[in-house]
Amino acid sequence: MRNILFLADPNSLHDIKWISFFAHKGKGCFLLPRVYHYEQFNRSLEKDSVLEQYRFQLLPPIHDFSILRFYRTLYEAHIIRRIIVEKRIDVVHILYAEPNALWCLFRRFFSVPMIITTRGTDVLKTIPTFFKRRGLLNWTVAKAFKRAFRLADWVTVTSRAQAESIKEFAGVEGGLEVIRTGVDVDLITADTSGYFPLQESKPFVLFPRFLKPVYNHEFSLAAIALLPPEIKNKYKMVFIGKNGSDTTYRKKLEDLMLRQPDVQFELIESQSQVAIFELYKRASLVVMTPLSDGSPVSGMEALLCGAKLILGPLNYDMDIFSQAIRLSQWDPDVLAKIVTDALAQGHKSPRLTEAEIQAMDRAYNMQKMSEIYEAAGRRATRSKQTSP
Repeated sequence: MRNILFLADPNSLHDIKWISFFAHKGKGCFLLPRVYHYEQFNRSLEKDSVLEQYRFQLLPPIHDFSILRFYRTLYEAHIIRRIIVEKRIDVVHILYAEPNALWCLFRRFFSVPMIITTRGTDVLKTIPTFFKRRGLLNWTVAKAFKRAFRLADWVTVTSRAQAESIKEFAGVEGGLEVIRTGVDVDLITADTSGYFPLQESKPFVLFPRFLKPVYNHEFSLAAIALLPPEIKNKYKMVFIGKNGSDTTYRKKLEDLMLRQPDVQFELIESQSQVAIFELYKRASLVVMTPLSDGSPVSGMEALLCGAKLILGPLNYDMDIFSQAIRLSQWDPDVLAKIVTDALAQGHKSPRLTEAEIQAMDRAYNMQKMSEIYEAAGRRATRSKQTSP
């Protein structure tokens, strides 16, 4: 197997890490973005360095699969087919299911194996919503996703909860594999002490998920307001994403922070990997309370850095997150108490098992993915040999 066509987001660090792993292994990696993601990437000041560093070829974008604009969708399907032929693609890999999984409806037309990788919100929240809403369009979209998942040659998920969701809405039983993006364990455990981005040494609680509504920071802010005065005086609350694209949500959070003058907040810009690692290593506590989640790379990184981690009441895989502190319910009072208790116990690093570290390791997970790619390559070769 030589060439892979990824339907992915060039702005997603998780996507480009996945792709670059195989690009550096000598595979021909082509990234086909959606129009929205392509325009966003073109505005990025780091686009040239990303393309050079991660060694994938960025292709001109396609419009989203649309049932209402199906003639345009047919046109885009012919573009994908032309790319497959011209670039001698052996497998098409979709790195986020909504909406790109729908391209699997053209599996026979593309004539190459297709893989769907789900990440969390796509199959835990967004796609199941179509099955719950009434109306002809929602019914049609739901049926389309169900068939698309059944036509895929493989489906990989980053958590077991995602697999259960797919079984429920698509009836898929076989060909489901848990493969996580994983993290670079050696890079995390290296010395990152020279990259600490904060100016003062005051103890801090870190909220590392980016400023997007799905990450539910207003819930954390409600809990912070309930913390006892001694915690508010001693610890700074650090959030990341001052330069985020969702300015409306950022301003909403900033307004909520201003309503708590007795708390020291620091909202910093997005950071390099090594700076994030150093924040994890020095944080007194790390808190993540997204509304939906898969197996978050940020959570794995925090645990591997020795951070004490609090997660929301979601169905996280316990083979990875058994050492995290879990909320029992969506209640700011509960989170405030857990934060208070965790800080009172001091900075005690979680003791990860070898099995937990392996489950987080990118090299281990990508080896599992490589085996699927090779199987897909063999299937593509047999298909080309038997085609007229």
